[in-house]
Amino acid sequence: MTVAKNKILGGDKIIWIVYILFIFISIVEVFASMGRKVGGASFVPTLGFHCLWLFIGFACCFIMHKIDYRKITMWLKVLLIISIVLTCVPYIVAHFSNEGLSTARWIRLDFGFYKLQFQPSEIAKYIIIFYLCSIMASKQAQITTKDVFWSCMIPLGIVCGIVFWSNFSTSLLIFVTSFLLMRIGGVNKKYLYLTILILGSIIGILLLIAYYAPEFVEKIGRIGTAAGRITGKANTDYTQITQPNQALIAVATGGLLGVGIGHSTQSWFLKEGHNDFIFSIILEEGGMWLGGFIILLYIILLYRMFRIARNIDGYFGAMACLGLGIVITLQALINMSVAVGLIPVTGQTLPFISYGGTSFVFASIFLGLILNISKKMEKIQNDAVLKEEITQNSLQKTQEITTDTEEDTNQSD
Repeated sequence: MTVAKNKILGGDKIIWIVYILFIFISIVEVFASMGRKVGGASFVPTLGFHCLWLFIGFACCFIMHKIDYRKITMWLKVLLIISIVLTCVPYIVAHFSNEGLSTARWIRLDFGFYKLQFQPSEIAKYIIIFYLCSIMASKQAQITTKDVFWSCMIPLGIVCGIVFWSNFSTSLLIFVTSFLLMRIGGVNKKYLYLTILILGSIIGILLLIAYYAPEFVEKIGRIGTAAGRITGKANTDYTQITQPNQALIAVATGGLLGVGIGHSTQSWFLKEGHNDFIFSIILEEGGMWLGGFIILLYIILLYRMFRIARNIDGYFGAMACLGLGIVITLQALINMSVAVGLIPVTGQTLPFISYGGTSFVFASIFLGLILNISKKMEKIQNDAVLKEEITQNSLQKTQEITTDTEEDTNQSD
């Protein structure tokens, strides 16, 4: 058995296939969901910039899968500080421009020919997960101690606290993913469950206050918005022309087989049909079979990451695979649940498919690190195969020499 070398795309081939399929689906569905116009602008340049961002994301993923992930871990603390500073920038800009802090989630850069905007919380979301993995990896012997718990909880609390003011759902997504990661990693469950109890109680009380006395929580992040959406979902009026209702019409129109790619009618009415509600357009045009296929792709992606985590020789690599797999799957599940009307609107995009260049690039960068981890796993497995081949060849040669010696001895006798 020979081991293949000098592969262009190293690492887990199934993950590469799923990733490339996501890119093609994104191009097709963004084209279909924009209704050929976005905000009055010409559609072709918009799709062109989207394809450019997809190419940049793919290039970043390719580059990162060539870089040893262990070198990146040395910079995680610096990257975390940078991400926290960037997450604070929209609040600073909003403060000096007299805008509401609760809506300050974007950094906007105007280059004339193109207006770039991105949410720095997208960067912080991935970096804090990898940072927690590095902490747990460096303190495995003390993983159940209070010191490790606070080493994880303090940076997590800072990130979630900052993001909370403008994006409640992302803050919750980061915390839930980190909680699951720390629980799997072995952090003392008593401290974790106590934290959940305290934070859950605080958020529950704030939601109740927001419902009965909204004037008292207007300045407490997005609690008022979250409470309003929960209440609105519980008392949905399906006769109103709202984005969630338009999404449900798209889902119902699609049925089992869909109306065909490019034949969506609801894309003209869904303002965020290319972004938050893109799964609704997918179900309208491709039907349940296409929606089921996309769900299957996320399941395969999660399974392959869990498989790498189970087989990789290294605590950090295993936890990083689990962390990225969990956060991508949870975000996809939230987006799909909103699209089909199961939960209130959250603003979470569909990973690797929704329109939004910078979020795709950030996700691709960290997916590239996972692919690099899988490359290390393959190298370990290949080295083991080579070692076994060498051992077997040595044994075979030894047996041949022994056999020849015995034959020579018999002939001399």
